[in-house]
Amino acid sequence: MKFCGECGTENPDTNRFCKNCGGALRKPAEAPATQPAPAQPSAGVVQPQAAAVPAGTQPVPAAGETPKRTWLGIVALIPAILAWILYPVLLGIAAVLFGITSIALARKQGTRFPVAGVIAIIVGLLAIIVNIYWLDIFPPPQVLPPIR
Repeated sequence: MKFCGECGTENPDTNRFCKNCGGALRKPAEAPATQPAPAQPSAGVVQPQAAAVPAGTQPVPAAGETPKRTWLGIVALIPAILAWILYPVLLGIAAVLFGITSIALARKQGTRFPVAGVIAIIVGLLAIIVNIYWLDIFPPPQVLPPIR
């Protein structure tokens, strides 16, 4: 077990950062005991080698570090908002494409999930749907009486 030098919390050996304060953990000064070499196998017998398995825990970033972010999700909000004013179908499609690209890029780079990209997709799709059904939602007023 490792002890944090900042807060004194006991942490598992697999952690690189303290689970309490997020400070970096130092390797213990004492070296682990070496295992004795295995006896030579008899001729013709092949023994499998045990593969080293890395620990399943991911390092916790220190308190001051923040994960990277992709700005494409925020950029996708621009055509999504403009789709409500100008060219709803064209800018709505652009917002959806930028939003999908921001999500794919975030997964590929392992950065934070772009919530702005999802919002851009939703706003862009709503702009397209409202544009298609605009005359059903707000019918034009009857200015002239119907002709008989």
